[in-house]
Amino acid sequence: MPDTTDRLALPYILADQAQKHVTHNEALVRLDALVHLTVFDRDRTEPPAEPAAGDRHIVAAGASGGWAGRGDTVAVWQDGAWMFLDPQPGWRAWCVAETALLLHDGESWVPATLGPEAIAGGALSRLGINTTADDHNRVAMKTSALLVSHDDVSGSGDGSILATFNKETAVKDAGLNFQSGWSTRALLGLYGDEDFRIKVSPDGAAFHDAMAIDRTTGRVSFPQNGSLGDLAAGRFGKADDASVAFTRTGHGTLELKAGTVVEVAGILHPFAAPTPVAMPTLTVGTDYAVYACSDGSVRADASPLAPTGYTTANSRKIGGFHYAAGGNATGYNTGGDGTAQINPHSLWDLRWRPACQDPRGMALVAGRFWCDIYLTGTNVDVDGSSRHGATIADGSSPPKVPAMFGGNGTTTYGSFTWFEAAELLACVGKRLPTYADYVVAAFGTSEAASRGNDPVTTGLGTTNTGSINPDRKFTSIWGIVQATGCLWTWGSDLAITSASGWSDSAEGRGQLSNPPCAQLLGGLWNLSAYAGSRAANWAFGPGFSASSVGARGQCDHVRGG
Repeated sequence: MPDTTDRLALPYILADQAQKHVTHNEALVRLDALVHLTVFDRDRTEPPAEPAAGDRHIVAAGASGGWAGRGDTVAVWQDGAWMFLDPQPGWRAWCVAETALLLHDGESWVPATLGPEAIAGGALSRLGINTTADDHNRVAMKTSALLVSHDDVSGSGDGSILATFNKETAVKDAGLNFQSGWSTRALLGLYGDEDFRIKVSPDGAAFHDAMAIDRTTGRVSFPQNGSLGDLAAGRFGKADDASVAFTRTGHGTLELKAGTVVEVAGILHPFAAPTPVAMPTLTVGTDYAVYACSDGSVRADASPLAPTGYTTANSRKIGGFHYAAGGNATGYNTGGDGTAQINPHSLWDLRWRPACQDPRGMALVAGRFWCDIYLTGTNVDVDGSSRHGATIADGSSPPKVPAMFGGNGTTTYGSFTWFEAAELLACVGKRLPTYADYVVAAFGTSEAASRGNDPVTTGLGTTNTGSINPDRKFTSIWGIVQATGCLWTWGSDLAITSASGWSDSAEGRGQLSNPPCAQLLGGLWNLSAYAGSRAANWAFGPGFSASSVGARGQCDHVRGG
């Protein structure tokens, strides 16, 4: 029979042993040391200088002095000497210094449970919370809610919280799968490439791209409907559809109103605050387009295509204005002035504009219709029907026949009848004004007054000055220049009969029975007291032509749409 027990080496009391109490006490000492084993530490290589009875340590490797050669044993200070206990596989000890439970694995002492350092070092290969983790789902959880918050406990947090999903190569997947009954219905992330996608599925097998974001450009597309640029193409929105998108802030300054949203090159640009329009050096009598640019700026330019430094690919025309040689009339019978400035009634945008194709040289009258600022010129195909400094079309300076009606760029009408004026304005989407519209458009001009001589050109005395009154006196409150007292202009109304029977006054395009009289508006340059905003002459038929008769166009107002 051996002298000690197999596991703890407790000494047996032998049958013929003397002083049996010694053996018994030694066994008690060993039990006292080993049962509920607690050690102070396990990194000492020398014994402490003043140990207390019952102190226990795990001797570190390479120990010296009284502990030499005793590495890995449990050293117990007992009765003034060190007792060394050789650990066996499975022994457990609580280490006070490490606040950790240690386990002897037959070779060394190791943590009995995984601590933070061990887990951080990769010792934990699976984690299941309320369910079982496996080799594929190494972290598994069943819970009704999941809370992940920023670190406000350890002191190492910075107030942020980030989750990173890293995939091996571009063709792999990194994302979130949303399932119903363990069948995927939506995917969010990088799937099969490196563009961010949202996919949906009716059955977990077939997937449809609902949205994709190009990683190189940031462009958003909707594969089932088209790109964001396609969906937003042409988008132009305003906070107030009951007014134009611009505000005149000075004689030569302008701003885009807050709340405007413009699509440029497939990107929506919202303008949350009023945005000043960058202005070039302004020239009197010139029409300017206003552009929204892809860099977020808003610019005015005389070019009808793009502002200086930009192209049609990175800018978009959203409106315009006319920079007049003078100011508008301020009230009844005041006429205008000679201060160059933006005509506030000429402001237009894509949803507030003349119904004709070309909005240049027009002003909005009473919020109802648009009227040409200038008298009709002789080259409508090139200049449009309202241009500053153009030769005025009349019976002695007949206009060129527009291409729409067979013109070749050279041939003129040879006269300027009511028929020809109506035809000429029709080619640019306009019409002659009614008498009712004319008296409104001409309001504010100097009444019972005339210029004194033939104006010859449009504008404020661009080639000759009025011999009696300057042209600015005949500007209306809407900015209609040479509105009265300069030249009779054809009106659209046909009224009283000028003769009985048939008349060949339609220039060979049929005959008129009991032909009507056409309407002449505003008064001639030498009529003085007869001229004014309500002056009208009904004495001539529509086939009449003279150097004293010109024209002016108007069209409807387009709002919204």
